[in-house]
Amino acid sequence: KVHGGALSTYQKLYTYNESSVFNRESKIAIAEKAISLLKDGQTILMSGGTTNLELARLLPPELNATIYTYSLTIAMQLAEHPNIEVILIGGKLNKEAMVTTGVNVIKVLSNIKADICFLGTSGLDAVEGITEVGYEVSFVKRVMIASSNTVVSLLTSDKLNIAQRYPVCDLSEIHRIITELPPDDLIFYPFIKKGIEIM
Repeated sequence: KVHGGALSTYQKLYTYNESSVFNRESKIAIAEKAISLLKDGQTILMSGGTTNLELARLLPPELNATIYTYSLTIAMQLAEHPNIEVILIGGKLNKEAMVTTGVNVIKVLSNIKADICFLGTSGLDAVEGITEVGYEVSFVKRVMIASSNTVVSLLTSDKLNIAQRYPVCDLSEIHRIITELPPDDLIFYPFIKKGIEIM
């Protein structure tokens, strides 16, 4: 009770700031496509990034799954989901990106066998594959890929044909690419030639 009424005892763990997400409509479209790959009972790995944050926000409330992430913001968003078991992998916190890195993150990821990995991507190129801006995150993502049966790269189209400084993986290690564009867009031709499914 408070003066003049009452307040809910439920406390939101994470305040989702929609206005802070760049290119949000595209990221929503990507997340909606990614949801079609989810099934009850899956073990899922999610990297950081605002596209995966949209996916975490839009997960169907009836979905039962276990999600491992090293992203604090994604874990806090997932904490509001009624049926998702959330496992935040602890480590050294990168305060700018709000993700954990380091030996402990690598150890935990190495011992997981995930059904699917949703990999946020800083750059995807037909020759260079997936690349990252930071070395520590690139290393964590390599381990995520090795620990997953299916790897799905989520990215907005402005990150296509971009190569960042640190390599993550070759195209041969990716199973699907999801962007906001239609899958028959000509920009995907080099990726389709290499056997990658486009959504």
